[in-house]
Amino acid sequence: MSAQLFAALVALGREEHGLVTDGRWDDLADLNERRSRVLAALPASAPPEALQDLREAARLQALSAAALRQGLAETGAELRQVGTSRTAASGYAAGTGMPAPRPAFNGVG
Repeated sequence: MSAQLFAALVALGREEHGLVTDGRWDDLADLNERRSRVLAALPASAPPEALQDLREAARLQALSAAALRQGLAETGAELRQVGTSRTAASGYAAGTGMPAPRPAFNGVG
């Protein structure tokens, strides 16, 4: 039973990496719940035969974390671009006599 739990961690790591690289952020909540259940069922100490699975799970976790950081950076850049575009559009509108747009609720601009 214990070996299956460690193998399940690897499978979840592969699934997580796939979700992150595909940008399927909404599916991560379900995966995290399933991982929490697996982690809660793990024994207090890992048997020696679980070492390979633990290393692979850690490797996949590092890859997912790097992909998440990259996705966060890209999203931040997109949000900054939206803010810049909104500011530029406001500047163009000022010359038309149109009223200034109301501030955005999201605080971007």
